Amino acid sequence: MKQNIFSPLLMVCNIKSITYSLLALVLLCTSNEIFGQSNSRIDSLKKAFENETNDSLKVLSEINLAKGIHKMQHDLESEYFHAKEAVDRALRINDTVLYARALDNLGLLYRYHQRYDQALSLHTRAFELIKDKDVDPIFKMIMGNNAGVAGRYNHKNDTAFLYYMQALKIAEDVGNLKNIAISTNGIGNTLSNIPGRENEALPYFERSLKAQQEIGNDLGVAMNYLSISDYYIVKGDFKTANEYLKKLLKLNQDRNDEFGIAITYEYMGISKLKEGKDLDKAVTYFQTSADGYKSLKNIHRQAEILTHLGNTYLKKGELNRAEDYYKESLQISKSLNALGMISTNVLKLSEVSEQKGDYKSALSNFKLSQVYKDSININEQNVKIEALTQEYNLEKKESHIQFLEKDKALQQVLLNTQKDELKRRQVITILLAVALGAILIIFLMQYRNYRIRKTANERLNQAEKEKMVTIYERNLAQAEILVTRLQINPHFIFNSLNAITYLIQSEQNCKAIEYLGIFSHYTRMVLETSKQQVISLQEELELAENYLKLEENRFSNDFKYVISGIENPDLEDVLIPPLLIQPFLENAIWHGLLASPRKKKLLSIHIEIDENQTQIIIDDNGAGRDNKNKINTIKSHNSMGMGIIKERIELYNKTNEGKINYKIIDKKDDEGKPLGTRIILELYNTMDYFRNHPSKMSVSHA
Repeated sequence: MKQNIFSPLLMVCNIKSITYSLLALVLLCTSNEIFGQSNSRIDSLKKAFENETNDSLKVLSEINLAKGIHKMQHDLESEYFHAKEAVDRALRINDTVLYARALDNLGLLYRYHQRYDQALSLHTRAFELIKDKDVDPIFKMIMGNNAGVAGRYNHKNDTAFLYYMQALKIAEDVGNLKNIAISTNGIGNTLSNIPGRENEALPYFERSLKAQQEIGNDLGVAMNYLSISDYYIVKGDFKTANEYLKKLLKLNQDRNDEFGIAITYEYMGISKLKEGKDLDKAVTYFQTSADGYKSLKNIHRQAEILTHLGNTYLKKGELNRAEDYYKESLQISKSLNALGMISTNVLKLSEVSEQKGDYKSALSNFKLSQVYKDSININEQNVKIEALTQEYNLEKKESHIQFLEKDKALQQVLLNTQKDELKRRQVITILLAVALGAILIIFLMQYRNYRIRKTANERLNQAEKEKMVTIYERNLAQAEILVTRLQINPHFIFNSLNAITYLIQSEQNCKAIEYLGIFSHYTRMVLETSKQQVISLQEELELAENYLKLEENRFSNDFKYVISGIENPDLEDVLIPPLLIQPFLENAIWHGLLASPRKKKLLSIHIEIDENQTQIIIDDNGAGRDNKNKINTIKSHNSMGMGIIKERIELYNKTNEGKINYKIIDKKDDEGKPLGTRIILELYNTMDYFRNHPSKMSVSHA
């Protein structure tokens, strides 16, 4: 039976997404218990807010009102309105602590609605405002942990780790066991998501568990049991994982927590599914979990359980039952407009069709899953841009309020000066002439000081404005680079899969295995390097070589390639945007070599490195760009590669000190006949620049 090469990756991603969803739902359930769900409670909060006259207490009342509307009515427009109004109100009264609390509250609402970029900027801003101030440590711990959660959900693990550690240090200094437990659990989950550091997570989970047991928090104990069991599932220690899941099941049953019981059975099913033993028991656990979610009317979790059941029957080889569960989950996912879940189910249906031998349906579903995946990526980019705009507007508003405060203070100073002058006139009537002279001198000095302060403030505000605009434009340019990378044409992947299918059908098994190995290595490298802004030239050449091997296998034996200059030890130090060379190779093969009448078709790549620049020379003996009388007629190869490369180079040169240029040379003989095409890529100072600016070498992703 054939196995889809994307299955292991999907399994890991599903387990992690379940963990994130679980923690978010548990937090929401806890909040619901705190605030209640009755409409009378909302009316009470509105009345308290409207009747409050104290400015500071009115901010707190509006924060509570926004929370209450979210927990009990889920009126998105109304809760955001009051949360933003609380931010503006706190900013106007110039209360730093209240302003930080209002920002943190607005960040929580964004986080509950999966807008993690916006939530992260608000939580971090709130924490930074008060971390060095003499305020109640509980606010610092809450805001630090909230920043950690938002960073972890946004896949910015370094940011999450930083704020969790700061919150943990504050909790340790004041001996707050509850926040020690929260911070250590967050650190454990963060480390679990960092490749190579998963083993460091367990001590933090165990410390969090011990703290929750000491304070008698059963819900916290349950969450740590779940985190620890998930840790052992990922490690493949299913015996230990099942022991913790049994403890978790008993605890949830004692607490009569229906949601917790449903989650426990779900993870027991995941453990059995990943272990690959006793899959019938995995089915039983998933069905029990599904019944629990159904009684709770949790449609989203029901859809995920149906996907798990599909995975289980797929592993059992019962393709028809697996297909039924994926279709049922897909139907629910569409009703929820859950793009990620839709993409996953369509991709699994593609895998089922492939194993059934229905390659047409498999390819159709695979293309459809990529459409949904592209929609998710574009939506994420829009959210990032929206978050940058929000941050810019917030900073602009803060600057405006600060300017008004300074102007108000200046007016008060002038008013006080005028009162003093009037008093002096009344007291010193005899020395009126002297007093008038003194007043004139004082006035002139005040006016000069006023002009000096005004000029200084104008320069300061202008400099701050220019700085914010520069940062905003740079971030937008980086966002455009990320969006541009999403436009790479997937035809090469489909053609490669078709080539593998042909080799298998023609019983060329050894060649198919070799081809599949190269294709798998190439795909994995593309997935890994696409997360980075730049990679080493050695990695880029390895990608190019794998691509050429795939193309060499797909076409006739008259096509050959040569790569020279790779023995240079400086290849590791030269940095280049990923997949920059491939469109040039694609054009050389499709529009140059395959259109050439020559029997021996050669493509070469040569690398030359010196202190100031690196040259990548791509040479072919094809038909050339200007040849109008090609012997072979080749179907037009519609590729967006060169347009994307041009845009990527322009955006890269705008946002980095290192520069990239390229030129195309048409080779001709003495009679003017085409001899092929030569492309010269020139990289200037990319070695020194990125060595001195290591923070520019990679970007975070979501």
